[in-house]
Order: sequence, then C-alpha cells, then structure tokens
Amino acid sequence: MEKAEGKSELDDSGRSKKTMTGGQIIIDSLVSNGINRGFCVPGESYLGILQAADDYKDVFDLVVCRHEGGASYMAEAHGRLTARPGVCLVTRGVGAANAMIGVTTAMQESTPLLLIMGHVSTGTQGRFAFQEMDPRTVFASVSKWVGVVERASDIPHMINRAFRIAISGRPGPVVLAIPDSLQFESIADYVPVQVEPQIMAPTPASVKQIRELLSESKKPLVVIGGTGWKETDCNNLKKFITNFDLPVATTFRRNDLIENSNPHYIGAFGPGGYPGTVNYFRDTDFILLLGGRLGEIETRGYKFLSKRSTGRKFVHAAPLCDEFGEVLEPDLAITTGVGSICEMLAKLEEPHSKPWADRRKSLRRNFEAFYEPVDFGDKLNPAWAVIGLQSVLPDSAILTSGAGTYTHFMLRHHRFNRLGTLFAPLSAPMGYSIPAAISIAMEKPETEIVAYVGDGCFMMNPQELVVAARRNLQVTVVMFNNGIYGSIRMHEEMTTPGMSVATTLDNPDFQVMAAAFGLKSRRITKPKDIAIAYVELRKATSGPIFIELMTDMDVITPHKTISQLRE
Repeated sequence: MEKAEGKSELDDSGRSKKTMTGGQIIIDSLVSNGINRGFCVPGESYLGILQAADDYKDVFDLVVCRHEGGASYMAEAHGRLTARPGVCLVTRGVGAANAMIGVTTAMQESTPLLLIMGHVSTGTQGRFAFQEMDPRTVFASVSKWVGVVERASDIPHMINRAFRIAISGRPGPVVLAIPDSLQFESIADYVPVQVEPQIMAPTPASVKQIRELLSESKKPLVVIGGTGWKETDCNNLKKFITNFDLPVATTFRRNDLIENSNPHYIGAFGPGGYPGTVNYFRDTDFILLLGGRLGEIETRGYKFLSKRSTGRKFVHAAPLCDEFGEVLEPDLAITTGVGSICEMLAKLEEPHSKPWADRRKSLRRNFEAFYEPVDFGDKLNPAWAVIGLQSVLPDSAILTSGAGTYTHFMLRHHRFNRLGTLFAPLSAPMGYSIPAAISIAMEKPETEIVAYVGDGCFMMNPQELVVAARRNLQVTVVMFNNGIYGSIRMHEEMTTPGMSVATTLDNPDFQVMAAAFGLKSRRITKPKDIAIAYVELRKATSGPIFIELMTDMDVITPHKTISQLRE
C-alpha cells in the first residue's frame, strides 16, 4: 500500500523513491522490515506517527494498551518471539519513563526492541518544554543506542540505523526520539531498506581446539543460554552432546533450550535449582558456554567460577566479544552466533574415550528424582498444580512468568520439551507475565499461552487483560495467591528469621476482578484440582480464562517452608 505524496521515481538500483512525511516513513520502514505489529499508549507528541499508522492499518496492527509499561513488555515479548525488533510507541517524557521497564528487560534479555518516542519540537529543547526529557541521558545505560532526530531528512537513516543496531551482534533495545514537528514534514527520495543481521561464524581451528580441550577433560560440562536459537541449532547441539555423551545445563531461565527429557540434560541454574548441577558446575575441569553469559545467579553471587584455574578450561562462544571475561576470563573466546558453532560442533568426530559417561548418567538420575515434589505434610505443595496443568496442556503451550517464589515451582516442575515455550526474563521483572502472554497470543492465536503469576506480580499489569478479552485471545492466567510478596519474605527470613516488613498484601477479590475484565474464572484450594478447572474453563471459551490457586504462605519454596528456613 502506498500513502506517499507526489510522484514516485526510481533510484540507481531500480527501487521506487517516494516523497512521504516523517511519520509515514517510520511506519513504512517497519512494514518493509517485516514488522506487522506495534504496541502503544497514544500521545500528542507523536500524532504524525499515529496518523501514519492508521494509513497502514491493513498491514500494521497498532495495539492500544492501558499503560506504557504493559506496552513495552508486549513489545519485548514480540521481539523475542519473532527475532525482529518489537515496537513500542510512546509519548515524550512521562510515557517514555513508564516504558523504561520494557527497555531494561530487553537489554538484559538481549531482545531486539525499538522504542519510538515523540519528542519536544525542534528548537525548544533545554527550555523547559512540556514533558521534556533528555532521551540520551535517560536511556543510555539501559539500551544499545539512543538516537534523537535533528532534521526530518535524517529520519530514513536513523530508523534504518535503529534496526541494524537492534538486531546486530547480541540483540537489544534501541530508542529513537522524533520531535513532533518533524513527523509531518515531507521528505523526498525515500527508499525503504530491509535490514538483516550479519551472520558470524567460528574458525575451523577454534572448533578443533574445543575438541582437543575436551580430549583432556575428565569432568566436562556444556552450558547453553542466550537468545537467537533455532530448531536446527538445537538439533545440531543434540547431535554433538550425544556423540560426545556430554552433560548439559542451561543458564538461568533458559530451561527450554533443550528437551528436559533429554538424558544429557542435568538442570538449569537458578534459585532452588538442583544442587548436584551446581556442585558439578563448580568442580568441573572443562566448561563450554554457548550463547549465554555467566552472572550472579550462575556463580552464586560470584562465589565461584569468577577466577581462572589451572585445573579448569573455559571456552566461551557468544556473539559479542565485549562481554568475554566479564565474570570468568576464557581460555578460548569465540565470537559467533549459536547457529554457526552448533553446526560445526555437530560435525566433530566422536571421541574414542568418554571417561565422564558414568558421571553424566548419575547426574541425570539424581536430577530426575529432583523433579518429584517435596512432601510438606499437611501443607499442600503448589508443585502439584504445575504438574497437573502440564498433564492437560498441549505440548506446544507457551509459559510466561515474571518474578516471585511462584516462578520457582514452575521452573522446577514443568518439563519444557520445545524450544520457545518459556518467556521468563533474566531480570525477573514483576508484571511481565500477562502483557507477554497477550503479545504472544496475538502472534500465535492457535497456541495455548499460560501466564503464571503471583498475587503481587499480577497486580503490576492486570489492566492489559482488557486487550485479551477484547480480542478473545487464548490466554490462561494461573495465579498462586499466598497473600504476601513471597520472594521478599523468603529473603527476609533467610537474613533475619522471623522478620516480616512490607510484604503482607491487602488483596482485592480476584474473582470479581476477573469477571469485570470479562474473563471466565475459577478459585481452587487444592493444587491437584487445577487440571479439571482448566479443562472445564477452556471448554466454555476460546478466550482468556483465570484460575486462582490459594496457597499456604508457609510453603515459600519448592523445597522448604518458612518454618524450615527459620530453623
């Protein structure tokens, strides 16, 4: 569709040149780069872009949200799902400030995201203009790049640069501020450009060196993480670890990068993770880290694996060389995408000797036992709800989560067996689950999306359920309601037993609230009743449903109660 003004011409490559407004160029560039959806809260500082979006409404779905925080979370989830920049459109100052939570999430998650914000009129900057902020100063520490358009003629270059930076190397968020006065100006000779990421690959010599280091190992471990994984990459990884009979673990909240049923998988790092995996990780003599990064969670607060050791070799393969040595200096650093290196690893010749094979089998057996829920006596374990719900969910179901102790039950007891079925940001932000689930449901309308929430996490962004109800999206919200900010209470108890400050919640009636949003809902008190509740609610509607599980606040983690923590 064309909304350009004036006569189209051809450039030297035969592409059509158009005269369009700044706002039209922004939306046309999105569509030209395969981005068919954006998330917004409208504002007067970007009316030129909003009007252009209406011109393109047949090919560009503008999702109107109720809070910029929810909109930015939706954009982050969309970017992670599609591997193209998720788009969030907000107004200057206050709107952009609200959207920062999604930008920071995308930065830590390595998700391509484009925050387009209206900006004060050209010539008024620094004069206390209405809702003014300095985008570069505000967003510099939480984004890959911040661009502020100075002239209308710069808009085509700036939007293309934003795309390129967002998807290059380790993907991430970029911010583009466009003064309201420039969005209506006409720009001649506009040519849409399709931006694609560059493919990085390791050298054959570096992959050969990996095999040599493995041949000297007795206790190796492959650790996988990061973003950008595809099915072919995972299949190549499985071929490599099968040929070498290697144990594999995932970094924090990356449980879906390998089938949890795979006999080589020995667990994920995170609070409440399998202790055997952590101990083996600490004592291993060879680590191959693919795609991800080591951080505070994996190293237990940097207490181990933060210094080189003569008895251990560390190979780090990642798409951004700047992050090598952030925590542990690698013996071999390889700048590469995960697809390229997994393809080459799959072709390595199988070793003659695998002295670690028995230990790998033992780790797997013990990890299997770790899946079983702990018996807390007369206190019901919410883990049975996770297990029960999975038993009636399709294998293709996608789970989202934010922050809270409820996430520990889901991450420990749900068996992920498909790539791309876990959306749980590394930064563990509260309020992520519901906006993310809604965004994913729009892109995958035939897939069941389950948003796990706690009663505290839920109240951060419940307003976006209006979108789910209006669009009749197949979203299931599962709330663990224990009446407290459980994660903070847990840390209080571990720091000072018996301490309880600012963690008790005064909750509304969530069943009434769900009905007000137009959701069919059910409240249950027994975890094992969740399967029946889900099946009955899903039979009643193809739209959003809400299940509230009342849980005992004493059962604070999958392995210990508050009473046990005090002991």
